[in-house]
Amino acid sequence: MANVKVVLDTRREKGDGTYPIYLRLIHDRKSRNIMLGYDVSEKLWNERTHEVRNSYPNSTRVNLHIQKKLTAAMRVIVDHEEKLNVLSIDELKNLILSFDIKTSTHRKEVSLLKYGKKVVERYKKANKIGSAAMYKNSLAAVKRFKKDKDVLLADVNYKFLVEYEADLLSRKIKTNSIGGYLRHLRAILNMAIDEGLLQQEHYPFRKFRIKKEKSVKRAIPKEEILKIINAKFEEDSDLWHCRNYFAFMFNMCGMNFADLARLKMEDIQDGRVIYRRIKTGKLYNIKLTKEAQNIIDHYTKDRDLKQEAYIFPIIPLDVIGDAEKEWERVKDKRKHFNNDLKAIGKVCKINTNLTSYVIRHSWASIAKFAGIAPAVIGESLGHSDLATTEAYLAEFEHEILDQANEVITS
Repeated sequence: MANVKVVLDTRREKGDGTYPIYLRLIHDRKSRNIMLGYDVSEKLWNERTHEVRNSYPNSTRVNLHIQKKLTAAMRVIVDHEEKLNVLSIDELKNLILSFDIKTSTHRKEVSLLKYGKKVVERYKKANKIGSAAMYKNSLAAVKRFKKDKDVLLADVNYKFLVEYEADLLSRKIKTNSIGGYLRHLRAILNMAIDEGLLQQEHYPFRKFRIKKEKSVKRAIPKEEILKIINAKFEEDSDLWHCRNYFAFMFNMCGMNFADLARLKMEDIQDGRVIYRRIKTGKLYNIKLTKEAQNIIDHYTKDRDLKQEAYIFPIIPLDVIGDAEKEWERVKDKRKHFNNDLKAIGKVCKINTNLTSYVIRHSWASIAKFAGIAPAVIGESLGHSDLATTEAYLAEFEHEILDQANEVITS
């Protein structure tokens, strides 16, 4: 016969001296804990009545909630009394967790891939196509791991995560890419919990830690930046456009390529570029340098552009207005941009593997070497706090010291 009772788990003391309150389910000589969401010190717990004492904040409401959970668990046990001999303790626990007190019914189990598909569609509807694509890729990785079989949200447990991570590693996927897949999976579970489709008890990321590998920031010195900007190419050639985009992005504090592609005439106001970064939504307000203004003038002259028109000829006219097609085209153009940058790197005899990210990293590195305060650099880069900026800049430290030593010793 299965049994359930309320317990204060004094084996798991928290930092503030409190202990969690659980429902302890006992079945087939095994036990499982069901979280109730409350923590209390021993002096505020009545061991005889299994309730919080009156001095505990909102004690009446808390005790009522605990009693409802206990009553619901006991009802599930009674309702399944005839099947208890074939139910495992984990199956019985899941039945208790899925029981809806308000409707006295069991919530329908929701699968990960089906719910994940809804998340993807939600992001598409919000025109967050890049985010939708990342969630879609993460779900595809899960589907590949499960050999095209779906899995219930509640079955994504610690063991699942360990085996999923091992599968990704076996496919030679890099640590930070695996971290991206896992963070999107974690976000999906958090959304499901917020929507009441998954119980907090099932959340597996309390114990599982997502690994992160320190990435190497590729920055080039100002001398090499100038080599690229001053390089001569045939007008209107791919490398000519690439150099122009590179110069503009650098002059705009390391602007992202996706933002460059979607920069509109209306974003140019009184000699400034005012736009929101697509990735973060952060508002940027940057004064146009003389070089940046010259580049804009070139791309807008002899063109009768409306205020909502894109400045740079990156997104074809026939896909403008279709967010998904625009995103795909920008992704493709960025790939070509990076290839063209590599070609320019060879022409300028630059050994660093040039990509669009080098522009942002180089701007930060040069700014730090020039003695600009990290807080100012962070604001320009769009970092949310100083700690993020300092961690970002720390990776340039060895290069800056090398440059300083070269200046001193030469």
